[in-house]
Amino acid sequence: MESHQESVQKHSITGINIQLLNVFFIVITAIVFCFILIISNAVNNRFLAVKNALDKFIICEQSSELIKESSSYLTDQARLFVVTHKTDYVKSYLEEINVNRRQHKALENLEKVCSEKDLALQRLKIALEQGQSLINMELYAIRLAYSTLDIDEIPAQISEIPIRAIDLNVSKEKLQETALNNLFGEGYLIYKTRINENCRLTIAAIEEQIKNDLNLNSNELGTNISRLRFLFLTLLLLNVILFISFAYLIILPLERFKTAIENDERLNVIGSLECKHLAESYNEIYDIKAQNEKSLLKKAEYDSLTGILNRRAFDQICRSSSEKKQQLALLLIDMDNFKYINDNYGHAGGDTALQELARILSETFRTDDYVARIGGDEFVVILPNCSRSASNIIKQKILNVNEKLLNIKDNIKPVSVSVGVAFSDEGFTDDLFKKADKALYIVKEKGKRGCEIYEENYVTEV
Repeated sequence: MESHQESVQKHSITGINIQLLNVFFIVITAIVFCFILIISNAVNNRFLAVKNALDKFIICEQSSELIKESSSYLTDQARLFVVTHKTDYVKSYLEEINVNRRQHKALENLEKVCSEKDLALQRLKIALEQGQSLINMELYAIRLAYSTLDIDEIPAQISEIPIRAIDLNVSKEKLQETALNNLFGEGYLIYKTRINENCRLTIAAIEEQIKNDLNLNSNELGTNISRLRFLFLTLLLLNVILFISFAYLIILPLERFKTAIENDERLNVIGSLECKHLAESYNEIYDIKAQNEKSLLKKAEYDSLTGILNRRAFDQICRSSSEKKQQLALLLIDMDNFKYINDNYGHAGGDTALQELARILSETFRTDDYVARIGGDEFVVILPNCSRSASNIIKQKILNVNEKLLNIKDNIKPVSVSVGVAFSDEGFTDDLFKKADKALYIVKEKGKRGCEIYEENYVTEV
């Protein structure tokens, strides 16, 4: 029945299951990490978008500048040739449009980062078309300038340009004037202005687009970074809670268990559910061990016949008293006529007499006093914290004992005791035992059934 109750009590233990708590934290941490990965990917995508937008802006700006630089370079070379008639300028001009091809390279670079729908690409193409018109005007002006020179070797690309009918039968001066007008006239300047304007508009368009992209991406980046910050704080909080939980539910209980085990104490049922079950199991084993030790101690320290302390227990009490140096009284008690009782009532009668004496002594003296059987019919009583002033009380208790022994169980007669008493202020000593034994001897000499208290110079009789 007891075992069943303990089993029910053990199963009724409630607490936090550390295994479930561990699984819970693992799941929550995994979920948080998944969100961190998702948001980190989003942040990465936004950074790539910003980078691409900036790269696109840089390429558009470079392409626009390249077109303007190429157009300005071609204009300068054409004008210099028309003014100075030095053919080296024509060579540089043709090298730019045939070999360097900076305007076409600018378009190719822009097409790599822009789609056909991008306004920047559309405006840049318009600028290139206008630039081509300028090139045609410049080539025609160069062709006219060559016509004013007496040069047989004309570059093939220049010689292939037909001269308009209006310019065929005019003087060299007029051709030079027409060539200069083509390069410095209002029409030419209008084209030049439009090219620069379209390049500017290209940059402005890409700037506006990038500004919008940056605003959108910056907002998304700010939001995602805030989310990441929150998730990292959540992870930190989870780790703190996990550490505190493990410290409170496992580490602290185990430390207390260790201290209790070292002190040979029962364990407090604290901590996680597993620790509580562990404590309960240990306590069950501890209780069984304590009961066994108590049973063994009882067998070792208690007299099997009378149930009072035996000689071994008496010796231990004497050693302890000697170490504590406490006041005490020692009573040596001897049952009178024990041989006669054994001869007339048998050993069973003798055992009964001994049992009755042990019972009466235990009832007569205080619960703090030690009653022990140290031999066949020899008993002792140790009275801790007892001084000589209690002599009369002790004498009266012995008189009561002898009165009760007149009417013991099974009407065994005659039964009485002789008692020798000695006092000590320094705990138990061998000399104390000798003094009590001397007082007992005097009682025996005077006819038994009495109590003597040892004095240094005399012995009083009851």
